[in-house]
Amino acid sequence: MFYAPYWTMVAVFIVMSLAAVSIHKLTFIDGLVIVMVIALAMSSDMLLCKQFALYHIVSMQYKGWYSFWSCLLVFPSLAISFLKFAPKSRFAVMLYVTFWSFALTLFEIFIVVPYKISVYPKWRIIPWSPIVYLLAFTLIYVYHKFLEKRIAAK
Repeated sequence: MFYAPYWTMVAVFIVMSLAAVSIHKLTFIDGLVIVMVIALAMSSDMLLCKQFALYHIVSMQYKGWYSFWSCLLVFPSLAISFLKFAPKSRFAVMLYVTFWSFALTLFEIFIVVPYKISVYPKWRIIPWSPIVYLLAFTLIYVYHKFLEKRIAAK
């Protein structure tokens, strides 16, 4: 069950998020966003990976365990790294979301697929991954701003 490329990726993402948190402190709102990201990651993973078998992580035999750890560690780490450096203006945020979507799509193409961290029997990276990243990062950002307004107003 130990696949070095997968756990190296997890470690890098965790270090990225810890670096982001050391620069910009973690807030209560960030914690709420992390919970939302975990819930969305697990539900979408159940649908796309388990139900429709569009992809699996590392191996079919252990796909449940690797998916679990991805939902619990990888996606929240990426969300926190994303949020901690998000700009303030709308135009800058649109460019920022686009940059992250593009960067993670390239990461999938050049790292995830060649090292078989994720295997895509039915999923097509282009066009689906950039679309999912754009939607996910937009949702994360909007939810974070919504919580800031609601919680700060009280």
